[in-house]
Amino acid sequence: MRKLAMVALAAVMVAPVLPACTVVTDREQTYPEYGSRRAERKRVEALEGGGDKVLGDISIGGPDQRGDPSEGAAAVNLYLWRAALETLSLGPLESADPFGGVIITDWFTLDEDPENQYRVTAYILGRQLRTDNIRVALYLRSVENGNARTRRASTAAERRLEDVILSKARTIRATQYK
Repeated sequence: MRKLAMVALAAVMVAPVLPACTVVTDREQTYPEYGSRRAERKRVEALEGGGDKVLGDISIGGPDQRGDPSEGAAAVNLYLWRAALETLSLGPLESADPFGGVIITDWFTLDEDPENQYRVTAYILGRQLRTDNIRVALYLRSVENGNARTRRASTAAERRLEDVILSKARTIRATQYK
């Protein structure tokens, strides 16, 4: 009797696991594509994000799936984020928010211009690698007649810094899959 109870108990414990051991052959199995241009493009589009449509269903930025930042997906373009961090590493970082897309440096001095201090705030505005998704605010602090004067740097200087970040982001993207 005791042996029969043990066999019954073993059967009850194993029964829920047995369906997982069966092989289903009537379904077609799909495997991810590796090494093809199509798979590469899908992976790049997933990294860049997207949603911008031109002429109906033609996407220029990637799939229309935007990740929720609370689920761990970045709300900004990863290439722009990395390029901005690398470019702004010449000064100490005060704040870097990857979900909001804001990088703020503390005041720093360049070796070429020791009389002035600089502060940079970079805003990454979207998930696509585009020129309108990066904005830079460059501030200059100089001492004149014993008084510290803080002002915004020229628009041309801000645009040059944006161009440096954009070209670095393109370089990161181009060399990532080689």
